[in-house]
Amino acid sequence: MSKVIAIIGATGNQGSSVAHTFLDTPNWTVRAITRNPASTKAQALAAAGAELFQADLNDIASLEAAFQGAHSIFVNTDFWGPYIRGTGTGSETTHRSDDAFNEEVRRGKNAAIAASRVPTLERFVYSALGPTKRALKGKRSLQEDVDYLCWCLCDESAHHADWTPGRGLYKFIPPVRGETKIPIIDTPSSTGPFVHALVEHELAGINLLAYDSYLSINEVVDIWAKAMGKKAELVTVTAQHMQLSLIFRGRCSRHHCGLTRLGIWVGLRGGLGLLI
Repeated sequence: MSKVIAIIGATGNQGSSVAHTFLDTPNWTVRAITRNPASTKAQALAAAGAELFQADLNDIASLEAAFQGAHSIFVNTDFWGPYIRGTGTGSETTHRSDDAFNEEVRRGKNAAIAASRVPTLERFVYSALGPTKRALKGKRSLQEDVDYLCWCLCDESAHHADWTPGRGLYKFIPPVRGETKIPIIDTPSSTGPFVHALVEHELAGINLLAYDSYLSINEVVDIWAKAMGKKAELVTVTAQHMQLSLIFRGRCSRHHCGLTRLGIWVGLRGGLGLLI
């Protein structure tokens, strides 16, 4: 008997990887959930054999309908979409950060609520950063409200290269020390296999930190420079500089600044690390 995996955000980098992995897995039916089934990416998934289902993370009823009969559900919520939509509204950057976080949490909770009403459900896989609030003794967050997969992605915005005119040099400006290590994942290639491993080979309740490479910031800069054929250097800035000078203030910068002090593994209790 074929099982069904319902995938939120099936046209995105993570969801598409999960969809294609399970399309190639015998005895699995892929239900691609999207707000726009007519999109080019959605139609490409349909052509590959996926079922298309229209639903919205803002609408619990639509999610519940889309999840019915599913044995596994993969959910990936979006912070940057709401954050970017807040630009140009006159809102302070810190407020935009908090508003985007709250919207992402609300949408994740909507998915969890809808999933809790599916009697056939065996696995609920939630893609998220680690629950740093638990270690920081902060307020409750989405990760404390549902059983989740901790999927730590390398946030490329934290290590973007700024061009220095006249010097022929790119500067990487993170608020962490060069020896700080981070897990890096090739999202389109690796997300699907990791989710497949969780669904097919692991018990429920696993917190998974999945990554392809575990590199220091210094190594990231060196590899980038060699791959691009450019000169680059690391310039570590303070948390205050990050907070005042860069576009992602507030909650985003606090997360990145915490990497040095707490490490990327913080909050992963009873977790499992897998390396492809």
